[in-house]
Amino acid sequence: MPELPDRIQGAVYGSFIADALSLAAHWIYNPRKIERTYQRVTDYLDPSKNQYHGKRVAGDQSHYGDQALVLMRSLESGQGFSLSAFADRWREMWAHYDGYVDGATRETLANLEAGSPPDSSGSSSNDIAGASRMAPLLAALPMDSEEPLLAAARAQASLTHGDPQVDDATAFFARTIFLLLQGEPLDAALDTAASAAYSSLDPAATLAQLRQELDRETTPALAEFGLTCHSPDAFPATLFLILKFAEDPETALIENVMAGGDSAARGMLVGMVLGAAHGLSAFPERWINDLRASPEIRAWLASHSNQCEIESPAPGTNKVEFTNDEGHTLAARLEWPPEGTETKAVAIFAHCFTCSKDLPATTRIARALAGRGFAVLRFDFTGLGSSDGDFANTNFSSNVEDLVAAARHLEQTVGAPTLLIGHSLGGAAVIAAADQIDGIRGIVTIGTPSDPAHVAHLLGERTGEVEAEGQAEIEIGGRPFTIKRHFLDDIRSQNVLAILKRYRGSLLILHSPRDQTVDVNHAAEIFMAAKHPKSFVSLAEADHLLSRPSDSAFAAEMIAAWANHLFFD
Repeated sequence: MPELPDRIQGAVYGSFIADALSLAAHWIYNPRKIERTYQRVTDYLDPSKNQYHGKRVAGDQSHYGDQALVLMRSLESGQGFSLSAFADRWREMWAHYDGYVDGATRETLANLEAGSPPDSSGSSSNDIAGASRMAPLLAALPMDSEEPLLAAARAQASLTHGDPQVDDATAFFARTIFLLLQGEPLDAALDTAASAAYSSLDPAATLAQLRQELDRETTPALAEFGLTCHSPDAFPATLFLILKFAEDPETALIENVMAGGDSAARGMLVGMVLGAAHGLSAFPERWINDLRASPEIRAWLASHSNQCEIESPAPGTNKVEFTNDEGHTLAARLEWPPEGTETKAVAIFAHCFTCSKDLPATTRIARALAGRGFAVLRFDFTGLGSSDGDFANTNFSSNVEDLVAAARHLEQTVGAPTLLIGHSLGGAAVIAAADQIDGIRGIVTIGTPSDPAHVAHLLGERTGEVEAEGQAEIEIGGRPFTIKRHFLDDIRSQNVLAILKRYRGSLLILHSPRDQTVDVNHAAEIFMAAKHPKSFVSLAEADHLLSRPSDSAFAAEMIAAWANHLFFD
């Protein structure tokens, strides 16, 4: 039998995997249409653009899975479950959500807006989806008693679903999961959970009936039970899948999708239960690796090391993705120190205007710092490099928001950042972001303008065209970019020197006196505005982009030496 950490991982991953596998065919009620469109769904697929989840791609979560991710993010290591913390994050999610918003969510948001507290804000919906998102609780709560899990599971469900059938379904599956994690066989766990008292569901009778029907084909059986999200349909359909495929979780999740209807809500429960019974190895590695939230889930599980022993990121370059407040997926690379090296601090590196995380100097500095014990996240701002979004709709303020999102991602995965590094306009952005990110002890600027409005000089005579026409396509660094008036308005409204005057951490300024893009006088203005401790290092013969490897190597050495003193004085 798998060990407890493996079963917890299996339950958590099983829930998210099932949701992502259902994404393309979700809420298609005609099984023949699913088969015609997708043949047999055995891998993550892109939803069609006119479908409920048309803005998602293969490996993403539905709005159910996204809510489970919010629950996961609200569960800080060692802090347990807080309904208010979950409710706050859940409510924030919908403010900028670009996916499907279901009726239960709309009603709950209206109740909260009207002043209902989180413990009585639930909608009248009896959709089983309220129970489906509970899996992250398994890694965050102690497993020596079922009461904490039962209470937390019911509380998180009641935030959005006030119907007693949802409460009963939640309680039943929470009890079942707890027993599985204690080592009970699946049938025994189901029967013991069913023996408890329920007000609106009869799990014992449902189990008895279903055990007489397990020789039936899955699709017609589920159609007869009902394919909707409503508990009277979804509860027996979910149990049928669990019983029929008790020893084959992979087939259970595939058959769930092929049957149609609300396969996501059903699947999350099936994946959670069978994952708890069999452990993480029950699911194909491709499902684990291709799940877009997998890096975050894996790192989050690692942060709950009392339950789950997950390895740290691999030494060297790790591919990472995270989501900003606009719902865009941002591409990143996490440079991790060599094996056996103590991680001294976590840093974020912000690249220069219209550059990317893969600029040679950015890559060299990040990797050099990782070699000296610093974990460094470098990422592409919205609309640049491999990140989603349209650059034309971004500005300095959105760059700062992306930095805050990056910090939040790191805090939820490998650890909160304490060091911010920015090149050129990225340096001004990290100064502004430090005002919004708790715990920043050090800021490093490289060739940074003291005023973001300085960037306008790159537009030259085209600035007037942008202002007159509202936008213009301008070549910067040999590439065309659409610049809109709101970008100019935004950079002109910034005052990073005023923010810097409030900053109480340490500052390192690196600047070349031969910089032809951002004059070294900007470094002097930054230095004068900052309070001590502050340091200035001349980059001598370097150009603005630190094109020569020797210049970026020197910058990395200076940052590492300064940061060593900062964090280990």
